Amino acid sequence: MDPDLVADLRPIRLPEGFEAFDLQGALAVFSVAILIGLLLAYGVSLASERKPSLRRAIAHDLAEARTLAPAERLLAQSRALAALEEKLKAGRRKPVAAATRSGVLALKSELSHSLYAPAPDIDLERVDREILGLATAARV
Repeated sequence: MDPDLVADLRPIRLPEGFEAFDLQGALAVFSVAILIGLLLAYGVSLASERKPSLRRAIAHDLAEARTLAPAERLLAQSRALAALEEKLKAGRRKPVAAATRSGVLALKSELSHSLYAPAPDIDLERVDREILGLATAARV
């Protein structure tokens, strides 16, 4: 490029006061940045929302089952243990201890026998504690 030719060009035409950046402009930029930040934070919170843990759901179900009749409560405990077993069978990143798996199987067997027994002789409070203990040990 020829520097003389560039020097002969007219200056760029801008509206009057265009280069002036005043308080109103700064506040407008700041308010837009705040809005974008709020929208971004809302989007991140939706994307990273924690799912309720299975242990918490089991604890809630077992607490509700305490008001039921013993046979109904035993059925609710069996359902809670089945949900825990299903979660353990599903693909997990962390391995589950063998003692936890064997504890689930032993309790499942005990509940199966009690469900079909004419007069089940099982401590329902102990079963609640064992299910919650297994859910804690499995870290679900």
